[in-house]
Amino acid sequence: MRFAVLADAHIGRSIPLAIAEHRRRAFSRAFTKAVDAIVEAGVDYVFICGDLFERRTLRPHLVQFTHDELYRLAKETEDRHGKPLKILVVRGNHDGRPQSDTLDYLKHPLAEYLHVFEEGEVTYKDENITVVGLNYYDQIDRAYELYAKPALEEAEGLKVLMVHGFISGYNLVPPYSSSLSLDDLAETGPDYVFSGHYHLKCNEKRLPSGGFVLTPGSLEMYDFGERPEKGFYIVDHGEEPEFTWVPIEPLHHMKQARIDSDWRRNPAWFSNRVLEEVELFRAELERAGKEGYLRIRVRGPLRDGFPGDIDLEPVTRLTQDDPSLLWVDVDTLGVEMPLVAGAPEREQIDVAEFFAPLGEFAGEIGEMHTRVREALEEQASATTGLLTATQRAPLVEEWVERFEARKFREEDP
Repeated sequence: MRFAVLADAHIGRSIPLAIAEHRRRAFSRAFTKAVDAIVEAGVDYVFICGDLFERRTLRPHLVQFTHDELYRLAKETEDRHGKPLKILVVRGNHDGRPQSDTLDYLKHPLAEYLHVFEEGEVTYKDENITVVGLNYYDQIDRAYELYAKPALEEAEGLKVLMVHGFISGYNLVPPYSSSLSLDDLAETGPDYVFSGHYHLKCNEKRLPSGGFVLTPGSLEMYDFGERPEKGFYIVDHGEEPEFTWVPIEPLHHMKQARIDSDWRRNPAWFSNRVLEEVELFRAELERAGKEGYLRIRVRGPLRDGFPGDIDLEPVTRLTQDDPSLLWVDVDTLGVEMPLVAGAPEREQIDVAEFFAPLGEFAGEIGEMHTRVREALEEQASATTGLLTATQRAPLVEEWVERFEARKFREEDP
């Protein structure tokens, strides 16, 4: 028997929204590429391990596209290889909720090639194989104990477990995330565990019980932090199974760059570094023959000026002039304000002299100005350069009291 194992197609993903149509096209194309390769391989079973779709509500044409591609997968496999195909799908967290998910749109009484695992109905069985499908749950360990483990213990013959969740000891599990362990899985002795939700490709790993666990990762670049190694697996079942990786080249080049400085710099330094990163990215696109997206995160303290003084106009012009630059996002939220923005210029101003026309009150204004300056230097946020509302309140109250106690024009007769 031959299997195709894929996951996290995320059809319909449109993030970042500024380039939504490019992103939707990339994920649809990746799924079509996978279907083409699976048809070529001539498999008996296709295991889709969750997040076939990006969200519960989608544009109708994307649902129709997915339906048509699954039908084409089954029809062309039978036409070319003379054997029926079975496609098995579990629900991922992006596909919807237990009571209502996007996979409902794919179900049809005549679609005998498709099996979507329902809530509470976790077992599929035919003359060749028993498959237990565990849909996504926030607490996958508890769901496994409640639903999948009893079903696997009763299963006979070749046993396959499909899950949409992390596997500790195999995937790098994010902090505080629920997961299954390799020992948990080995207790029930499955021959194969196919998993989704983890977007990075993982090579097959043998379980303590002798079976194998396999995570194919996503079909396309889901976000900027991912590696571009995308695709799925073909598994030839036998006494010693063979696992063949089928790569799918991402449609676009995605890169995340960082500009960090531990030293205080002026805005022009950051502007030049941003422009250098964009030029480097353009060269990468030219070598790859691709269009692409670039995100630049800028971090570090300013010597003077404000984050808004970082000149991004040259980047905007490059993006407009070079069609390969589909999107460039420069994040300057990590740029810290100077300790006192513009302090040298303000030091040259004698506040009391400036307000001399107000008479003796000019001295009080100068005194308050000094106190505010000192508060800013000692207490201002390193990020915004401002005082908190609590820190400002007593200063504001005193300003108001001093002004209300004065009269600056004669009363009308």
